[in-house]
Amino acid sequence: MKVFGIEFYHRPRQELIRELIALSDRPFRYIVTPNVDHIVMLEHDGELRRSYRYAAYRLCDSRVLFPLLNRLHANIAEAIPGSTLTQELIQIAEQRRWPVTVIGCEQDIIATLKQKYPSITFHHHNPPMGFIANPLEIERSILFINQHPARMVVFSVGSPRQEILAMRVYERGAAVGIGLCVGASLLFLSGKHRRAPEWIQRLSLEWLHRFLHEPRRLGKRYVKDAYRIIPAIFKEIRNGSGKRPNSDNDPRGLS
Repeated sequence: MKVFGIEFYHRPRQELIRELIALSDRPFRYIVTPNVDHIVMLEHDGELRRSYRYAAYRLCDSRVLFPLLNRLHANIAEAIPGSTLTQELIQIAEQRRWPVTVIGCEQDIIATLKQKYPSITFHHHNPPMGFIANPLEIERSILFINQHPARMVVFSVGSPRQEILAMRVYERGAAVGIGLCVGASLLFLSGKHRRAPEWIQRLSLEWLHRFLHEPRRLGKRYVKDAYRIIPAIFKEIRNGSGKRPNSDNDPRGLS
């Protein structure tokens, strides 16, 4: 069923991980992690909507959004935060000695990850600020991914840049592996940023923990998202939630 025009992945996290392991040596597909911020951006960002159309999986990233989606009949088994999924897949990569390609992040983050996960061969390319508006820099990123085949490609350049870049890699059709559009997940994994304790996550208060640690960066975004998500909720209720996916050209309605 589609909610906010998105067909969310509805099965449990462990089933997802089994599927991703099976897909990791096949032609490149990628994952997006819708949260409140994404739903707001999807209203006006055509490239982000298109990237959602071609994503293999659309995961509910937010424990705050999760109960709302199920009230709107999304029938999702559980929220799957991108940071949680990244941690589990990196541990699998360590156990199985997978190569992992990372797009984004500073060199010190990669150095820490190499020490923490010595069995992983990390391939790292960090495009410059504003790269998504520069066709040459996009081409360099795609070329790096294709020249460094990996079972996982972690896009850590922020939204909507990471989703758009993943879509361009998919459209090129040459790469292999699973692409994770997971923002700051590697910062948490490296320990540079501290994730909320598990009990705070279970209370769906991870957003508050992040805000208290980064009030200047996140405060304005949270206020804007809260202001814009409320009309989107009423619009969803008014138009009828839980729509079945179809084959039309709605770029947010994916199957």
